[in-house]
Amino acid sequence: MAVNAPPGTHLSDERPRGDIEAQQHLPLQKDTKPSFARHLAQDVSTNHADLVFLACYFLSGLCDSSAYRAWGCFVSMQTGNTVFLGLGASDALNQESYHWLKALVSITSFIVGSTVYSKTRYLGAQRRRTLIVNFSSQFLLLAIAAFLLQAKIIEDSDVVTNNDIFLKLIPLSLVAFQCAGQMAASRLLSFPEIPTTVLTSLYYDLFSDPGLLQPLSANAKRNRRATAVIAVVGGAITGGWLAKSTGGISTALWVAAASKIGISMLWMFWKQDESKAYRSSAGS
Repeated sequence: MAVNAPPGTHLSDERPRGDIEAQQHLPLQKDTKPSFARHLAQDVSTNHADLVFLACYFLSGLCDSSAYRAWGCFVSMQTGNTVFLGLGASDALNQESYHWLKALVSITSFIVGSTVYSKTRYLGAQRRRTLIVNFSSQFLLLAIAAFLLQAKIIEDSDVVTNNDIFLKLIPLSLVAFQCAGQMAASRLLSFPEIPTTVLTSLYYDLFSDPGLLQPLSANAKRNRRATAVIAVVGGAITGGWLAKSTGGISTALWVAAASKIGISMLWMFWKQDESKAYRSSAGS
């Protein structure tokens, strides 16, 4: 018995030739994400990224020398703060200056910052947006601290009074917290030899290096460590000069804040990691 099919339909599994040819000319499916979103999702190249962290070493020296002059403690070099804390516990420091308390707040803030910033690895260690958010947040914390001091909401000097002794812990904690961000970034981008906040282990690694006397082009890690030492000393000299000439720490913090937002913008235009981009396109 014959089956009458409606006009325009086909009983066989074969599609009309015209339909097949039309499908062959359909455009390929493209990534629907906006180009800016794709740009932010790229992995950046680590080539020459060590220059960023050497600049962070300069900023560490800048902030630490200013902080020590104004607050009597450090914000990134936590070894010194640990010694101050021990001296305070042994009653070997002037208790009226509360150096032990400032050291404790700085250490605690750095520890909390380390915990928070280390989690950025789950967002993609080399992702452009991860690094931008990291350094933008550092800028924000430094800018808030600098504003509080420059606006005289908190005393911007080494003068100790009963009214502001505890208020100074606010900018201190903000600056110490953000210092962990640059260290986290250096680790996530695989530059453990320049952690941006530590010099003791760096001194050992530098002078115990069997290739210490190799030509400049033959030992990149040695070059980074030596440059890091110079950067810290340069930052400390600059910070001390700024604190002495202005009588406060806010100027040094503004310089550090401007540098951090500059680094954040730099990541926006940093070259993409072509090897990862190729593997990603090949896999898709």
